[in-house]
Amino acid sequence: MSNPLAVLAHLEEVREQTLHYLAGLTQQQLDWRPPQLDSKEAWSLGEIFMHLAIDEFYLRELIARPLLEGIKPPDEVCFLPPPPPYGTPKEVILFWFERARLQTSRLFDDWPCDANLRLKHEGGLHAMNGLEWFSGYVSHEVFHHQQIEQLILQANEEM
Repeated sequence: MSNPLAVLAHLEEVREQTLHYLAGLTQQQLDWRPPQLDSKEAWSLGEIFMHLAIDEFYLRELIARPLLEGIKPPDEVCFLPPPPPYGTPKEVILFWFERARLQTSRLFDDWPCDANLRLKHEGGLHAMNGLEWFSGYVSHEVFHHQQIEQLILQANEEM
């Protein structure tokens, strides 16, 4: 998508589904962790939701916004923010989702007429401009929807 308004609408549509999943969960479900996989501790539902909120901030401020301003982030900046904290209260998760989207919406509301859509950055994935990074973030959040659905089913079976 090359239309900022269409990208923002898609971001909002996907976020609505994410918040729908979150709304139905208790703190106990958010903190529940599935069994370890290959000796790695699996993330709780709360960690996945925090990951999405943190990723939106990280992507917007450290990759997309600089590109739109004509500033290429160093090659070492990649789409791998720090791991999310465990045990975050649901109201804090909601706060970070709301805060991240408010700031993203403001960026889109004040979309610069001279936004640089030629400058690209790989960020650990493939070369994308600032707007394409937002489209990629939508796919990232949708990917996690499948994971969230599976973990909700698992949590409900085990709790």
